[in-house]
Amino acid sequence: MTYDVLIVGGAAMGSATAYYLKLFDPAISVAVLERDSTYAQSSTVLSDGNVRIQFNLEENIRISQFALEVLATFADDMETPSYRPEVGDRHQGNLFLTDEARRADAQVGMELQRVLGCEVGWLDAAEIAARWPMFDGPHHVGGTFGPLDGSVDPNAVVRGYRQRAVAMGVEFIEVEVSALIRDGGAIAGVRLASGEEMKAPVVVNCAGAWSPALLSAVGVEIPVQPVMRSVFVVSSHLEWEGDLPSVFVPFGV
Repeated sequence: MTYDVLIVGGAAMGSATAYYLKLFDPAISVAVLERDSTYAQSSTVLSDGNVRIQFNLEENIRISQFALEVLATFADDMETPSYRPEVGDRHQGNLFLTDEARRADAQVGMELQRVLGCEVGWLDAAEIAARWPMFDGPHHVGGTFGPLDGSVDPNAVVRGYRQRAVAMGVEFIEVEVSALIRDGGAIAGVRLASGEEMKAPVVVNCAGAWSPALLSAVGVEIPVQPVMRSVFVVSSHLEWEGDLPSVFVPFGV
């Protein structure tokens, strides 16, 4: 089987890449190869779906700005006759608490975000305690707050991109890719776990945490190191009306 483009990994990155490729050129043939179409172990689906512009790297900030634009009209843009993706986007805001040792770095990042047009501000510890008493404490001197940050349903994002890509002619195939095929100095396709080969002059690696293993076999090393993060759900006697921000604590307490 030969395609113009093969995409390894069919979650958010793979499905979105397929969609935008077909949007750019409807004539190209694209296949997405995903080993588990249930996405039970997908990093995308297992995430909490947080969307934020509070990064210290310009590229990350601009990517997030684009994501917020896309999500604003996502349901309309990705709707098909059989599915309308309601991503349930919320803008409860993200609050990054900061101790004294990290205050300067946090404020430098905030200024970069502002220069790029992001709505983000600094709140000192007293302001945070006044707005959200449950976040009062001795371990932080303040924090950066992005009121437009929020969260979406990651499963709806994946399904939205996938269903729309399928409607545009993308093939989604449930197979496991075991290796990339190289022809001289160029990638020529992929080898499946079954031993079958699929050919394409372009292969896009969207395997996420599993990307390094595929690439190292053809002599390409990338600095991808999977890091598991945990989301804790707690109960409290405190009652609160309205949304609470997502709180990030990037220091030891």
